[in-house]
Amino acid sequence: MAFKLGNRNNNPTHKGGVKIVTAPLDMGAMAEARNDGTIAISPDVDQSNKKRMNRIVKHEMKHMQDLKDGRAAYGDNWVMWEDKIYIRKTVNGVNIIDGPNGRWPEGDHNHPWEQEAVAAEKE
Repeated sequence: MAFKLGNRNNNPTHKGGVKIVTAPLDMGAMAEARNDGTIAISPDVDQSNKKRMNRIVKHEMKHMQDLKDGRAAYGDNWVMWEDKIYIRKTVNGVNIIDGPNGRWPEGDHNHPWEQEAVAAEKE
C-alpha cells in the first residue's frame, strides 16, 4: 500500500489506519509512536527520502502494534515492557531508561522493544 507523509504544516496522512503527522520532537528523535495512536515524524527528517521514511514508519508501526497488543505502554516517567515497569531518568543531561538489559539512553537499540522495532524495519 502506498502512502504519503504529511507536510511540514502538520497535515496528517495515514498508514494502515495510523495517522502520521509532522511534529517537533525531543532533540535527536526522528519519530515516535504516541499513546494517542499517531506516529509523529520530526520536521528535521527528509521526507523525500522514501527508503529512509519506509524504515522509520515500519519501526514506529512495530511500536504501535506493541502498544495495541499490550506488550508495551509508557508515561512521562516510565516504560512498561512485557508487564514490567522501567523508570525513565535524566542522568548527566541524558534521558535514560533502566531497562531489562541495563541502563541505556531512550531509543537505544539495547532495549528489547527497540531491538524488535529495528528488526521490523527490514521486513
